[in-house]
Amino acid sequence: MGFINVAERTINAKLVYYGVGVGGKTTSLQRVHGILCPRNEVQLVSIKTEEDSTLLFDFLPINLGSVSGFKIRIQGFTVPGQPKYRQMRKYVLNGADAVVFVVDSQRSRLQENLESLQSMIENLKTAGADQIPIVVQYNKRDLPDVLSEKELDRHFRFRDDIEAFPSVATEGQGVFETFVHAAGQLVEEKVRQYGLGRGKESPDDVAEAARQKLWEICDQVRRERSEVAAEDLPQTSVQVGDRPEGAPEAALTEQSDWLSDEELATDLVVADATALQSPETEGDEDSSLLASSVRSSLELARKFGDVDQERSLLERKVQEMVEVAQNTVHDLNRPISALRLMLSTLKKGYLGAMPDTQLQAVDNGLLAVHQMELLVRDLLDSSRLDHDGVQLDFKPVDLTLLMGQICSGMRYELEERDALLRIEPMPTILADEWALSRAMTNLLGNALQYAHKDRRPTVRVSCEDEGASWALRVRDNGIGIPQKDHERLFRRFERGSNTGGISGTGLGLHIVKEIAAGHGGSVTFQSIEGDGTEFVVHVPKEPFQPEHSTLTETAARADV
Repeated sequence: MGFINVAERTINAKLVYYGVGVGGKTTSLQRVHGILCPRNEVQLVSIKTEEDSTLLFDFLPINLGSVSGFKIRIQGFTVPGQPKYRQMRKYVLNGADAVVFVVDSQRSRLQENLESLQSMIENLKTAGADQIPIVVQYNKRDLPDVLSEKELDRHFRFRDDIEAFPSVATEGQGVFETFVHAAGQLVEEKVRQYGLGRGKESPDDVAEAARQKLWEICDQVRRERSEVAAEDLPQTSVQVGDRPEGAPEAALTEQSDWLSDEELATDLVVADATALQSPETEGDEDSSLLASSVRSSLELARKFGDVDQERSLLERKVQEMVEVAQNTVHDLNRPISALRLMLSTLKKGYLGAMPDTQLQAVDNGLLAVHQMELLVRDLLDSSRLDHDGVQLDFKPVDLTLLMGQICSGMRYELEERDALLRIEPMPTILADEWALSRAMTNLLGNALQYAHKDRRPTVRVSCEDEGASWALRVRDNGIGIPQKDHERLFRRFERGSNTGGISGTGLGLHIVKEIAAGHGGSVTFQSIEGDGTEFVVHVPKEPFQPEHSTLTETAARADV
């Protein structure tokens, strides 16, 4: 956000040109520069790629001087349009006070324009600036097969307060009109937001004065051009299109007053990557060092863009795989349910009596179906937590009641294994009930599943106050976990090396870890092989859900 000095009535604001690559952003800013700085008093700095597209940004400081008692300065920026520079676009857009969204009107580039618009909206929302003034510029109206303004309006005037201007940036048509409107909206918003008028000047009046000042500057340049021979003038352009209603008529200019793109380009200060390879001042150590530093920065920006592009591709491929896996898991539920129903029908004798050997086979089938149901459930839970960015809902949860519900659902497993379960008195804590239930069910299920064959399973569940957090403990006397397996135990599909012959999905502990992390907590454990294990889920008393990060997930899936 630009600097505002209320006492001195100074407005320093940031105006960003946003849009697709080679859409006309830099050309538009160049035309504005040609009008406001006809003698190149203030340089337009552009950092470009070898393909002549903006790599980092274009920057133009504009000082309007005093307007209705306000000192107004506007910093004009453009962002790189290529998708692989999305992080640089986000950085340049950060702190913007207004945006000019430049649309390439060609029908073939509609999808690119829409993707760029979506990225701008998302970046503004992230920065908390989604309500700042936005002006749309429909560029390249002189080309064949362009979308009509009515068609473009349906896509890009997504707010009632957004105005759109047709333009041909290479000819200067419509560019200055767009800039003047954006600057007026920007000034009006700043005066209103900070109460700079002090009850004397309305935001509308100050904004209109700023617009008039801009048109007066344009008029002055036109008059100077009519008085001085063309060859003695700086090579800049002052072309404007039709004047908006209320603007001074003297500012209108004829085609003969306009300069060509080649003339305009000769006066621009361009930090070109190729030119920087040969510093103008040979032997000047400081200049050489600066040139070398800029070259390194440009190369770093390119490499970063390439890596970010590859990361985006990887994330899309991972998301596609996740969607396929989720659909497959959902589809598995139908045949599993049908198989369980059929086997249950046979076991209950609805289709006739069966000998003991056949009943034993049915029991084995039901056990296998149960294991498959557990696997499907764990796959769904893991997918939700890892990829969908599920939003947890933190509310008071009575742990005693929660454990009672969990035990009720596992009563057949507890009875089958003749387990001794002791649950200590437990408090009410802030947590997501569904997530915490899944975590405790998995820990209790593991304690039963990995019980020692030579002793009765004994499980103790308790909760301790650790000051800033709660420690939920689940201790068993099972087979324990070998020391060599401790480090990898929370990865997907990983189990202890001493679990051969014991069924399991290898997802339970990973789910517990993700649920603990989703509360802003963690999970730890202590275990001695052959003697048992104690897992501790640490839940903050003021839980918070960290931001869902696809980058972290991708790295985790690759075991980075």
